[in-house]
Amino acid sequence: MGGQQSFRETFAQGGSLLQGGPLFNRERAEKVLKEESLAGLIVAEPLNVFHLTGYWPQLGKMGFAAPSMALLSADPKKPVALVMPQFLHYYVYADAHFSGDVEPWLYTHRAVSGTAIEGDYDESATGALHVYRDKGDVPMGELELHRRAAVEAVTQRHGVSAEREFTMVKAARALDMTGGRIGVDHMAIMAMLESSPLSAVAVPADNTLRKIRLVKSPREIELMRLAAQANAEAALAAVGTVREGATTQELRAAFFSEAAARGNAGVFMAIDRMITEVADFEFSDGAAFFVDCVSSGWHYHGDFARTIFLGEPAAAMRDATRAMHIGWEAIRERLRPGLRYSEIPPIGQKAVRTAGLDFDIPFSPHSVGLTHTDEPGQHGRPYWVKDDLTLEPGMILSVDCPVLNTGMGGSAHMEDLSLITADGAEPIHTITDPVIIV
Repeated sequence: MGGQQSFRETFAQGGSLLQGGPLFNRERAEKVLKEESLAGLIVAEPLNVFHLTGYWPQLGKMGFAAPSMALLSADPKKPVALVMPQFLHYYVYADAHFSGDVEPWLYTHRAVSGTAIEGDYDESATGALHVYRDKGDVPMGELELHRRAAVEAVTQRHGVSAEREFTMVKAARALDMTGGRIGVDHMAIMAMLESSPLSAVAVPADNTLRKIRLVKSPREIELMRLAAQANAEAALAAVGTVREGATTQELRAAFFSEAAARGNAGVFMAIDRMITEVADFEFSDGAAFFVDCVSSGWHYHGDFARTIFLGEPAAAMRDATRAMHIGWEAIRERLRPGLRYSEIPPIGQKAVRTAGLDFDIPFSPHSVGLTHTDEPGQHGRPYWVKDDLTLEPGMILSVDCPVLNTGMGGSAHMEDLSLITADGAEPIHTITDPVIIV
């Protein structure tokens, strides 16, 4: 990674990447859908809609359940369908000027009688398009003209439905997703499919979606680089404010503020083994503690940890930080496709022992993306359980290196993010010393 970028440069890069439409790795999705014998996916959770379309549903941010849906067919020739409220297309979606292979299908958000659930699929009238009424006193501006043109173009292609059930059925038919097994991520979709005229069978798809997200597209990787670099820079800027008498909450606030200044949103910050946002204490001279900083940019996450020495630490802390650094460097040299998660910790732990050091460090791997731990769990479980995954090109990997010992005068941790390449791995943010002395 290069040096620091301005907020405007980072924003311009991220915005341009998002405007390209669907972010997901299409080749990866085809492979996973084929392996799981799925005719396609219908998703409503905002994170999954975003991943398949590039659009994070606005009403999802406001607490509404399943306001928008994305449909992905197993047929790679079919576009992604985005089912959404007509007014939100006009008022939000059109402003992004998305390109890429997404076809919006709109509904007017009118209430539908219970007869639709009982099997009466006659659609009620939709009424006129919901747009701002033109007073006509002055000419409409470019923003309004574009919004109207965009929503009218969509309705000319696909019409507009009274409610999401009808729109989902129309989109599914257009994508040839009328039968077979359909992966879904929301109970509302299961209910709609059961009451629809489609013969498709809904199956849970959380793990399926995680499998797809595990291997990222080139645009996702670039967004991860932006988020990870901003996150690391924010963490380093925040720890530069640490002084004797400063508090943990002041440090956390500094990190969130520095993240925001770089276009990221703070998610959490662990300080000296504590993640709770309730506790607060002052730092004193000689303190040695770690910070583990997570923030997201364009919904993709950075994850960065370092150890802070405020003055001269206890002697054992220097050994602890040396141990985690030795282990991580040994692992980093060995990261490549084909390596299993279970093979990673022994590499670091052996390096620590060979150096004559005695510390308990897990060297735990996890994939990072739209969530802090963005990876599939064990197959067939009703809930997520860590799986022994194999590294593949396109994964973004973290290896957590916290020292799980006490009685050494402080706490220690380091963490960086790496892209798994065709023949190894490379960092996606600037690598700095494992210890920061303030």
